[in-house]
Amino acid sequence: MSFYQVLSMAHGGAAILLLSVALVSILIAVLIAVRPAADPANENLVRKANTAGLVQNIIIGIVTLTGVVAVFMGSWPFSQFWLWSSLVVVAFYSAALQFITKPARMAVAEGGSEGKVGLQVALQVAHVLLLMVVFASMMVKPV
Repeated sequence: MSFYQVLSMAHGGAAILLLSVALVSILIAVLIAVRPAADPANENLVRKANTAGLVQNIIIGIVTLTGVVAVFMGSWPFSQFWLWSSLVVVAFYSAALQFITKPARMAVAEGGSEGKVGLQVALQVAHVLLLMVVFASMMVKPV
C-alpha cells in the first residue's frame, strides 16, 4: 500500500468522523433545546457541546491537511474549482463553529428564548449541510 493510498484513506476516514461528530452536535443541541435554562444538566451538555466543537475543529484541520497533501501528490492542479470551493466551505465551517455557533449555544444554556433555541439547532443542522456540500464536491471531482 502506497503512502498516497494511506493518506487518501486517512482523509476519507477523518471526513466520516467529522460528519459523525457533527451529527452528535445536533443531538446535543436538541437536548439543550429541550429545556433552555441555566441548570446543571445544561451546563454539562454545554461542556460536551464545546468539547465536540473543539474535536470538530481538530478533525477539520486533519481533513484539510491530508486533503492538501493529497492534492500535491495527486494529478490535480490548484486551479480546480472543486478544490477551492471545498477549502472555502471548510474554512467557513470552522470559523462559524467557533464564532457563531458557540456563542449561540452559550446564550441558550444561560436561559434562552424559543428563537435562540431554534437558531442553535438550525445552526448545527446547517453545519451538517455544509459538510454534505463538501462531500458532494469531493465525490464529483474529476478523476
